[in-house]
Amino acid sequence: MFFPFGAMRPEDEVYPRGVVLAASRMLDIMTFGADWRGFVPFGLAEPPTGPLSYKLESVFDFYIPPLLTYEEHIQQTGASKSIGSIIDFAFHTPSTALGSLDNQTSFFVLCVLVLIFRAFKRIVLPIFSSIGRRAGRATHGADWETQNEIRIKKFGEYVFRLLYHTSVSVFAVWYFWDKPWWDPSKGGTETLFLGHPRQPIGPGMAWYYLIQSAYNIEALLDLLRMSFEVRFSPVRIKFSKTCRGDFREMFVHHIVTNSLVIGSSALRFNRVGSMVFLVHDLSDVPVDLSKLANFVKWKKTTIACFVTMVLVWMATRLIILPFVIYKSILFDSYLLVSDGILDPVYYYAYAWFFHVLVAIIIFLHLVWFLMMIRMGILLVTKGETHDLTEHKMGEDQFGDVPSKQKES
Repeated sequence: MFFPFGAMRPEDEVYPRGVVLAASRMLDIMTFGADWRGFVPFGLAEPPTGPLSYKLESVFDFYIPPLLTYEEHIQQTGASKSIGSIIDFAFHTPSTALGSLDNQTSFFVLCVLVLIFRAFKRIVLPIFSSIGRRAGRATHGADWETQNEIRIKKFGEYVFRLLYHTSVSVFAVWYFWDKPWWDPSKGGTETLFLGHPRQPIGPGMAWYYLIQSAYNIEALLDLLRMSFEVRFSPVRIKFSKTCRGDFREMFVHHIVTNSLVIGSSALRFNRVGSMVFLVHDLSDVPVDLSKLANFVKWKKTTIACFVTMVLVWMATRLIILPFVIYKSILFDSYLLVSDGILDPVYYYAYAWFFHVLVAIIIFLHLVWFLMMIRMGILLVTKGETHDLTEHKMGEDQFGDVPSKQKES
């Protein structure tokens, strides 16, 4: 049995707490290997008992194998540098540098994908917003259009999100359908860690991770853009009218998500990450549908989407994620030590990072679920379809339709 924040060696020697081991490693990196331990008081860095006395080498030096670079691919295949060899490297060769986000090749591709997302949204969002404008005008009349400009803009954003989440969900279900970590009869979640870190990273997995990472980074940038206004003379920053009602929760979620994406990719936990991605994307589809219906105040459609959203959210984010995926992260991950080549001290130094961040995400899912329950209570008791994730104080200040029109 192990403990995420500290544990016993097989020889009954006590390791420092995992966070202490990680802090010690971080100080070594920040000081470029300088002997900072000689300046630590109270014997905290004195070997062998000082908790800061452990000096960990980089886990990449002996445990995480390097991935195939484009230059190495050229040498192995004897091909010349050309569009054809780039395509072969990127889309037909497993375990390339694109399979991890900690190198120049994947970082460059990631930056390009973020720019593509932003450029694509700049083109399509006005088109999607015009669809919402016409739908709202047809249902509620011209007065609704003039009173709901912010709602119309957000409608376009959620059409894009719906298309994205649907597309990646369809691809993920198709691509991961026969993978053993989803099938208990083939080994189940233990296969997430068996053979690590030399599990092959197929091109599909590599691009799935790159696209998901680019989307999450762009979503964080877009959240900040929509949430703040910068004024000059004098310079000041304030929340904008388009700021989400759950801005704090969503901001924390994006920071944690991007940290997990980058960390899991660098340490080759792509299989676990793909499971987390999939349950999120599947549950986001009914969320997007519910928001689209609510933005134009189609009440009956909103109710149907809302019920579907709650049920799918419970199944994916409150059952599968904590009791299947997170359970495996907590317990099956020790196979890295017991059946692998990883020194336990490295496990205790880094495992807590993933344990804590995934726990934060699960907690945020519970917070949002409670928001859904509040929205459901409003819907049943008052007949109101206010989205508390958009505006905590209700939506009337942003324009609404007359009560007689809300039954559409």
